[in-house]
Amino acid sequence: MNDLQDLELLSAFVAVAEERHFRRAAERLHVAQPVVSRRIQRLERSMGIALLERTSRHVALTEAGASFLDSARQLLHAADLAVTRAQRVAEGGTGRLSVGFVESVAFELLTPLLRELADRVPDVAVDLQELSTERQLSDLDVEVDVAIVRELGDHEPGDQDLQARPLVRERLLVALPPDHRFADEEDLGLADLRDDAFVLFPRPPAPRLHDHLLAVCDVAGFRPRIAGHAWQYPSMLAMVAASRGVALVPRCVRSIQPTDVRLVPIRDDHATTDLSLVWRGTGSPVLETFIDAAVAVAGAAEGQPGRRIVNST
Repeated sequence: MNDLQDLELLSAFVAVAEERHFRRAAERLHVAQPVVSRRIQRLERSMGIALLERTSRHVALTEAGASFLDSARQLLHAADLAVTRAQRVAEGGTGRLSVGFVESVAFELLTPLLRELADRVPDVAVDLQELSTERQLSDLDVEVDVAIVRELGDHEPGDQDLQARPLVRERLLVALPPDHRFADEEDLGLADLRDDAFVLFPRPPAPRLHDHLLAVCDVAGFRPRIAGHAWQYPSMLAMVAASRGVALVPRCVRSIQPTDVRLVPIRDDHATTDLSLVWRGTGSPVLETFIDAAVAVAGAAEGQPGRRIVNST
């Protein structure tokens, strides 16, 4: 290493320049005075110039030394800053995280999650990508670092590095047109809807959610008649409002409920839908901080009607 880059030499020079005294500089650096003298000499030899004027009575900066002092301070500050930044990255305090999420996460969970993350690690940059569950799972470590998916279920990919954590379980609601025969009910049994036509997500690109909703109806004793498909919740609700069918939606859809759609809770115990966190490998400190923040936000929402944390054991 070039002596000019040796931080100990720079520290010795700055200490002597500011204290104007070798003994006080040595005390400040917690080293012996001869060590300080040798470091100054090495620095001057490396630069080929005198930085200090020394007499038996005082120490003064040469013109070159005075010019170099500010630069030396800046170099030391930059080194301290680099160490601090590296430590914060190692501790999860800074960095960048790409987060994938299904559309419905943006309705209620996403904003408090981003606020919680900013409170914990304000210097972490977040890139958001709204993607289907299938796309997120295929893009882990390519497009996204962590995925928030709906209905991971028992069909986790066979990747040994894949890690998953259940996050939130939501009660299913049925979206009804305003003139539906059950529009004024406080809640419904799912079997009450056996004669209705349903609007669902198409199986591709949402096979897990599509199959889950069919299975929920199967448990209630019927196979839904599918009147049409919609790729997003707003368009699904538009189809319901136009009396094209009814739709099973998670509780969070209340946040975007149009005035001409009635959302009625389904009272069947099995009529729920789960959100999960998925990531690959052991995870970076930044990722671990994000996971902790997501769990904290899910816990804060647990007391809301129709929502609770899924037991991760």
